[in-house]
Amino acid sequence: MTDDEEKQLRQELLAMDLQLRRKQTFWETPRNLAIVVGAAVAIAGAGAGFLGYKIGQTPGPPPVVINLPAAK
Repeated sequence: MTDDEEKQLRQELLAMDLQLRRKQTFWETPRNLAIVVGAAVAIAGAGAGFLGYKIGQTPGPPPVVINLPAAK
């Protein structure tokens, strides 16, 4: 392989690398936003389940006792 061919291959490799980095940079922000939103939804779902569990554990109000006078 001659020096000119090696330079040409090196330039093509650098151009392909630059193109790949541009694609990765373009998709990096939407991917990260999707991860954050997904995590927030998962945490909110778990929080709602825990809240329902805690509500189900709390006892209801005590029954109301009504004392009527004895019938004569």
